Amino acid sequence: MTPVADLATLTDRARAALLAHACGDRFGAPLEFVTGSSVRTQAVTLGHWTDDTHMSLYLGEAILAHGSGPLQPERFGTLVGEAFVRWLHDPLTPFTAPGGTCLAGARHFEQHRDWRTSGVATSDGCGAVMRIVPLALAWHGEDLLEAARISALVTHAHPNALEAAMAGAWLVSQILETGHWGSDLVEAAIGELDGSWNQGGRVAESLRAALIWTERQEHWLDERMIPPGDGGWRSGSALGLAVAAALRWPQDLGLAVEKAARIQGDSDSVACLTGAFLGAALGTQAIPPHWLKSLPQRREMVSLADRLRVLTLLGTGG
Repeated sequence: MTPVADLATLTDRARAALLAHACGDRFGAPLEFVTGSSVRTQAVTLGHWTDDTHMSLYLGEAILAHGSGPLQPERFGTLVGEAFVRWLHDPLTPFTAPGGTCLAGARHFEQHRDWRTSGVATSDGCGAVMRIVPLALAWHGEDLLEAARISALVTHAHPNALEAAMAGAWLVSQILETGHWGSDLVEAAIGELDGSWNQGGRVAESLRAALIWTERQEHWLDERMIPPGDGGWRSGSALGLAVAAALRWPQDLGLAVEKAARIQGDSDSVACLTGAFLGAALGTQAIPPHWLKSLPQRREMVSLADRLRVLTLLGTGG
């Protein structure tokens, strides 16, 4: 039986993974389209979070609707598709900078109701990996990997998008289960991407580059160094840049998130993933209090994280 103290700590870190994800999303949003050197210095006014968090909340609803027990792939894919159709028609969605591929995938599912074919085959945008935290809170093992692959496939059918979702969800899950975050976890993910997780993509290259960059101990992320070098707009670079930031500043969640956001690229997606990794490792006390205090729907996120963890305790996944 898990000791009560350990269970309380795990609950806190699970909450922190989702909360820090949303805080990173929110911090990065004003910097997303800032170009030139000013992205390093521009003052950030915290507003609302974006589609990264919004889609995560809807994905969490689909997981809860699936319930405990082993993953039922067909049912889960349909539930995710239905959740994303609800997201598509949510009055808030137009104000959260929704991604074109996510919108297209949701529309395709709404029209044809086939999650296996609704995803855009040519897109490896970061939309599939930006929303993985709820998966890691509820599942583990092979069920987690398959749930991540299915959740990506609903909107993004490119191999890189599938691999990034699988690797990102696995990393968050491992951090939660062990309380440990380090390069050894990334190396293990690379090994699996070269092996059983391989979907025909190149996400392992992005993670290898992240490890190399981390060793250089630089003060700013190098967007060009993490393949495909686009600053996080695509799934491999988004995951790789977030991994690099979380490894470079592992004990300072606020600093790591800020560094992740101050890039020329998809600032909110890279920052939200960075927050998720370090939130899962360090817990809620590591999140700057003023970020949490004004976070929209904070209580709802805490409730969602707790309900998703209950599924794990009931035996979801394996």
